[in-house]
Amino acid sequence: MTDSSPLSDSSLLTDRVREEIARFDATLPIEAATPPPASWYLDPAFLALERSTTFTGHWQFAGRLDQVVNPGDYFTGSVLQRPYVVTRDGEGALQAFYNVCAHHGTCVAKGAGSLAHFTCPYHGWEYHLSGRLKRAPLAGAVGEFKAGTVGLQSIPVASWGPFVLLHFGEEEPDLSQSFAQFDAELDVLSMDSLKFVVRRVFELDCNWKVFVDNYVDGGYHLPFMHPALTSNMHFDKYSTRLGDIYSVQSCPGKGDTRLGNMGYFVWVHPNFMINRYGAWMDTNLVLPVDEGRCQVVFDYYHDGEVGEDELASARRESEQVQAEDTEIVHMVQRGLQSGVYVGLYAPRFETPQYQFHRLLAADFGNGTEPTGP
Repeated sequence: MTDSSPLSDSSLLTDRVREEIARFDATLPIEAATPPPASWYLDPAFLALERSTTFTGHWQFAGRLDQVVNPGDYFTGSVLQRPYVVTRDGEGALQAFYNVCAHHGTCVAKGAGSLAHFTCPYHGWEYHLSGRLKRAPLAGAVGEFKAGTVGLQSIPVASWGPFVLLHFGEEEPDLSQSFAQFDAELDVLSMDSLKFVVRRVFELDCNWKVFVDNYVDGGYHLPFMHPALTSNMHFDKYSTRLGDIYSVQSCPGKGDTRLGNMGYFVWVHPNFMINRYGAWMDTNLVLPVDEGRCQVVFDYYHDGEVGEDELASARRESEQVQAEDTEIVHMVQRGLQSGVYVGLYAPRFETPQYQFHRLLAADFGNGTEPTGP
């Protein structure tokens, strides 16, 4: 399963798409720059382009290591019509495959759990946990001939902290190099003692980049959209620092039970976010559904065991923030559809948002790699 390069695929980089990409100048200082045009958020051609660039050129956060502790443990997922399954093989090695049977393309696993081998529900073809075909019942000579050479197509897989990452591109970048600068942030986030608590999934009526834009606006929207959350922050001390493919927003808290003494809000290009505050951490993985909808997967973690009352309180506060964000991203999407949007940056806050847009431009083959504000 391969993807054509957008630089040579005329079906992706048409003259119209090239013109829309060129409307964003990634070389300007933020004071002189304007955001990408609305077409980046509305035109399905841009989602097709992102599928072949942004979502293949960067490691994708796919799940958690605690989901695949023992041989046979597995979980499934999908990124832009690329279904995958992650497992531990009989030797305990982490494995990932396209969740596509070699026979007629049926998914061989669903959900998450534990099993001894993968079985296609269509015709019963079985695969070892290593991905190799185990048997093709009733297939005749083809089953015997192909059993040693046919299997599930592998996907490069790696782990970073408590997370499992996949890479869908033809050229797999070295994870240690991709995350070299980011590794120093692990100590600040203090993730070693965290335990997974619960997962929640939301579907939003906005382009996936609208959700990211809202997250990486340097805290600009917090006093206006999240007054309850902001009241527990020393907002005048809010700060942002940029890495090569990530940004870290941080703010001292006032010691309340949710935020604690410090909150960290980390974004990793293109679509993964880590929120570390008090005894809690949650991660947000935003996945495109189509050009006007996205799915956001929230995983919640706690430092040690958590009581029912504390969990209920934390969920209420988190759901309030999510409801406020949902309202605003839906409004932004409607504004982008108006035909009158031009856009401006607020330089005091929105350097991480500009960084995101510059990284997208670099993914598209236009613009410079961002190295700072």
